[in-house]
Formats: sequence, C-alpha cells, structure tokens
Amino acid sequence: MTAKIESALSFIPADHRETWVAMGMAIKSELGEAGFDVWDAWSRTADNYNPRSSLASWRSFKTVGGITAGTLFHEARSHGWRDTSGSERPSAELLQARRRAAEARATAEGQAREKAQQQAASKAAWILGQCKPEQHAYLHSKGWPDALGQVWWLDAENNLLCIPMRIGPNLVGIQMIDRTGAKKYLQGQRTSGAEYVISNPGRGALDWYVEGYATGLSLRDCLQALKLRYVIHITFSAGNLVRVAELCGGGVVVADNDASGTGERMAQKTGLPYFMPPEGDFNDMHKAHGRLRASQALRNWLAGLKK
Repeated sequence: MTAKIESALSFIPADHRETWVAMGMAIKSELGEAGFDVWDAWSRTADNYNPRSSLASWRSFKTVGGITAGTLFHEARSHGWRDTSGSERPSAELLQARRRAAEARATAEGQAREKAQQQAASKAAWILGQCKPEQHAYLHSKGWPDALGQVWWLDAENNLLCIPMRIGPNLVGIQMIDRTGAKKYLQGQRTSGAEYVISNPGRGALDWYVEGYATGLSLRDCLQALKLRYVIHITFSAGNLVRVAELCGGGVVVADNDASGTGERMAQKTGLPYFMPPEGDFNDMHKAHGRLRASQALRNWLAGLKK
C-alpha cells in the first residue's frame, strides 16, 4: 500500500494547504504514524515547505472518522494518476507544467489577498470615522463602567466597541466587540503583526506584550499605580503576540493562564520574561483582587527580574 500511495502522491501538487492537510490525514488514516515519512517527503516538493509546520500538523491529525486513502486516490486520479503497477510517475513535462500552474496560482492568490487587505483597511478607516466615544457594555463587564471607547452603532439596537489594529503607523484592520464580548474582524484584513498600542513613553519605558484589550487596560491601570513608564502592545491573539514581540524586540509578556496552556506556551516562545496570573488573564486578576494587589504582584515580579 505504501508504494501505491507514493505513486498517487507523485501526481498531486503539495503547494495548496487544504490539499496538503487532506493528504496528510488520508495517509495517517491508512499507514498510521509510519506514514509520516511518506507525507513529509511529498511535502518537501512544495516551495513553502516548513519542517516544523509539517510535524506539528501531522501530530494534530486524527485517525478515526477522518479522511481516508480513498480521498487521496481520488485526488490523484483527477491529476492523471492511474492505478496500474504502482510504479507510474508523472512525466517531466507534466511536473514542469504543474509547477508553472502553482506559481501562477500563488501570484493570483497573492494579488487577491493584497486587494482584500487594502479593502479591509479602507473599511476600517470608514468604520472608525462613524464611531463616537461612549460607554459600552463590554467595558462595563470588564470593570470600567464609566470608561469611554470608540463605539459604532450598526442600528438603534446594536453597537460595537471598535479597536484599531495597526502595523507601524498604518491602519490595517479593526477588532469589533459586541455587548456579550464576542469578537470579530473584517473579512480579508491583515492580522499578523497588527497591534493596538497604549503608551506612556519616556525614560525607562518598558515594552509589555498582552493578548487582549481588557488585559491591556488592566495592565495600564496597574503600571500607572506603580508610576512606571510603559508601552503596552495589545496583540489580539497568542500567536500574534509572538509575532509582534519578534518585530519589536525586547520587553516582557503578561500571559493568559488559560486551560489549554496556549498563553504560557506562546509566552515561552517569545523568549522574553513573562508574568502569568494564578488563573485566567490579568483582567480577571485585576477585577478579582483590585488594583492594589494586582499592582503589588507586578512590582514583586519585576523586582525578581532584577536580581
């Protein structure tokens, strides 16, 4: 069966992510863990091959109730494979034509993605132009009943708290939070490397990286209580926290203590010192214990870094 799968795979381009993932699931379903080398060797034919991504994706594939080898063979037949001796291989001409098609597809996809990002940035600017500084139910739920945020009213019954997302000085998108705390972004907008910055810059200002807007507000209150200068980078997700920290370089992280452990893993991935509350995020700690105790915890942690 391995030889048959290898023969079929040789006809399938590995450049398209959805196909790449589906074929990995199919191989793991048929060959189990022994199939990784087969899948990885095929994955290396793609221009965007990444060994870490390959291994991480493979580990995430389930072998029960997923895609089977039949899907792989069906995909291969659509690219000209025929199940004969098991040693059939595509011609050099076919491989070259396939590579040209993949390059053209990548170029077209890149252009479409850039256009979508530009449209999202323009829409974000328009939405922010419609916003007014008002109180919002989300801010109230997070401990700031009197705080004002940029609020966009969709209609008489629905409003959204809007957080600008920028890369450098450039607006690239927006995070919109409804009254229940549900969050969404504009379709097609760029999120990797995007941030919202709250700062009190000056001599000795330290860069702080956090995931959420509410966490950033709680951190600001506590740093102000400690009379410290700061630049708080709100990154909107754990994965993007790593990206923003890489782009900025230096500083410290306030990690979310979530059940999955993702917050701590991503904090560790930055290679920076990190503070993590006993449970939940820093906003939870701030609300539960008050500014004094939360500030003292930060001060003690910072003092420990200097030893």
